[in-house]
Amino acid sequence: MLLAFPSLMYAYITVRAVTGDRRGSNFLSFWQAGRMVLHGQSPYPLLDALPAVADRFTFDPFVYPAPAAYWMVPLAILPFAVAKTLFLVLNLGSIVVALRLLDVRDWRCHAAAFASVPVVAGASLGTFSPLLLLGAAAAWRYRDRAARVGLIVAVLVVAKLFLWPLWLWLVYTRRFAAAALSASVGAAITLAAWWGLGFAGFRDYPRVLSRLTELVGTNSYSPYALLHAGGLSGATAQRFVFALGAVLVVLAAWRFSAIRKDDRAFVAALGIALVLTPILWPHYLVLLFVPIALLRRTLSPLWLLPLLIWFDGHAWSYGDPARIVPFLALCAVPFVLALRQAPVRPLKLSV
Repeated sequence: MLLAFPSLMYAYITVRAVTGDRRGSNFLSFWQAGRMVLHGQSPYPLLDALPAVADRFTFDPFVYPAPAAYWMVPLAILPFAVAKTLFLVLNLGSIVVALRLLDVRDWRCHAAAFASVPVVAGASLGTFSPLLLLGAAAAWRYRDRAARVGLIVAVLVVAKLFLWPLWLWLVYTRRFAAAALSASVGAAITLAAWWGLGFAGFRDYPRVLSRLTELVGTNSYSPYALLHAGGLSGATAQRFVFALGAVLVVLAAWRFSAIRKDDRAFVAALGIALVLTPILWPHYLVLLFVPIALLRRTLSPLWLLPLLIWFDGHAWSYGDPARIVPFLALCAVPFVLALRQAPVRPLKLSV
C-alpha cells in the first residue's frame, strides 16, 4: 500500500509528460524562457503586467535569475512533450543520485523518498527542486574539494537565491578558497547571462521578486506567510523573518564554534535557507532528505516523516495557520534532530 498510490501518481505524471499536457506545469515557464532566449527576447514579465491577484493554476511567470533561462535552451530546442519527458527523467534520476551521494543505499529509503509529497510534487510540476537536492548532496559529498564545492554552491545560489546561506557555510567552515570561487563565478555567470539579454528586466528584477512575494508568498507555507496570516503587513513580516534569520545565524555560529561540526553547520545553513525564503512550497522539502540521510542511512521513522504531508495535500496554504503551523513543525523535526545529533533507531518493516 505504501507504493500503490505513488505508483499511480507517477503513471499519471508520465502520461502528462509524454502527451505534452501544459496544465499546471512549472516546466512550461522554463521551456518558454529558453525559447525566448533563443529568439533574443527577455523571458521576464513586465512589472505592470503582473496581475492584482494570483491564481495557482495559471500564474507561473519566469522569475529565476538569467542564467536559469540559458540553462533551459537545450530543452527549449525540443518539442514541449519531448522536453518535459526528458526533464521528468532528469528530476527522478536526480533523486536517486542525490541519495547515493549521501551514502543511502537502502532501497526502502529510496522508496519512501519517491512516495513523499515533495518528490511527487516536484516531478509533477516540473520544478528545479529535485535538482536542488542533487546539488546540495553533491556540495556535501565534495565539500573538501574547493573547486567542486565552490562551483556547485555558485550554481545552487544562482538557480535558487534562497540557498545563499550555503555560501555562509563555506565561510564559516573556513573554506575560503571555495567561498571566493563561488562568489566570483556566481556573479560572473549572472552578469554574463543578463548581458546576453541586454540587461532586459535587470533593473526591475528586485521589484518583480517583491511583487511575487506579495502575490504568492502569503499563500505558501513559509514563516513569512504565517506572520502575514497573523496580521502583520508584508514588509513587517519580512523584517521579522530577516531578524529571525539573523538570530539563527548567530546562534548557529556560537553553538558550533567550539566543535565546528561540518555536518551540523551544513544542516543549519539549509534550515536557515528554508526559514528565510518568503515563498515555501511543499516541493522545496526535498531538502529534508539531507538531514534525514545524515542522521540515518537505513530506514527509520524519519524517512516516513515527509509522507505525513499527504494528510494535507494542498499545494497552497491560502494563508491558513492551521495548515502552515503543522507544515513548519514537520519541517523542523529532521533539522532539530540533526543539529542535536539525536540517535534515530532503524525501522524494521516486512515488505
